[in-house]
Amino acid sequence: MTLTRENTSRFVQAGAVKVHYHEAGTGPVLLCIHGGAPGAFGWGNFGRNLQALSQHFRTLIVDLPGYGLSDKPDIEGPKTSFYAQTFKDMLDALGIAKAHVLGMATGGSVALKMGIAFADKVDRLIVVNSPGGLSLFQPAPPKTAMHDYYIGDGPSMERMRANLERLVYDPSILTEDVIRERYEASIDPAFMAKAPEGKGGTPGQSLEPLWQDLHKIEAHTLVIWGRNNLTMNYDNALFMLNRIPNVRVHIHGKCGLWVPYEKAQEFNSNVIGFLSVDLR
Repeated sequence: MTLTRENTSRFVQAGAVKVHYHEAGTGPVLLCIHGGAPGAFGWGNFGRNLQALSQHFRTLIVDLPGYGLSDKPDIEGPKTSFYAQTFKDMLDALGIAKAHVLGMATGGSVALKMGIAFADKVDRLIVVNSPGGLSLFQPAPPKTAMHDYYIGDGPSMERMRANLERLVYDPSILTEDVIRERYEASIDPAFMAKAPEGKGGTPGQSLEPLWQDLHKIEAHTLVIWGRNNLTMNYDNALFMLNRIPNVRVHIHGKCGLWVPYEKAQEFNSNVIGFLSVDLR
């Protein structure tokens, strides 16, 4: 069966938040958490990977609170801990004792937080282009085109194209359908009002200095980075290599931030291999 946004769509009440997610496959659970950006949502980050991953895992691709079809609650202060608690509650609500957790960018910070705060719920961690809070190698949260998206003339297909082109090494891989899908999500009034990257959002609003606690992570961890990431450079991956006890790092050449899209086949292979190999 071909997996689509529609036939994999699910909802679950996770504490006070109704979480939207996509589910496919059987076996060990793999929770996939997307990054934050104008118009971001779970399927947009990982939909291209679901067919392959679901052949090996019960794969859950979530929408962060404030994004996609998940509830958009008011959250005071940094949001990483709130997101982590929500997905811990989600696993509990689904009767899942333990899961592999994969996160990209903002979602990677949430995965790290889960590994630190809810170690008993996390089997193995995969962190994609996420330094776990403020980068040690730059003085402030990165100011990119995405943070100016709603300023001036406001959202447009051209601005969304520019945003997405910054996420990849080879812009020619971005289809008109992908750009339009993200653009339409970015102008949803609820998203604009609530998400950190929405109209009233603040760059860095979700960040917590998780790098201070990386040594506490017990789970076997795979860190994946794109060498040509224009937002966070791969020095962060090397720092994590020195801080997380049971870690390995894979850096892709000719690749930006959006590794699951730009290097989909290799990414799928790396994830499946890491989660399947005996690490005892």
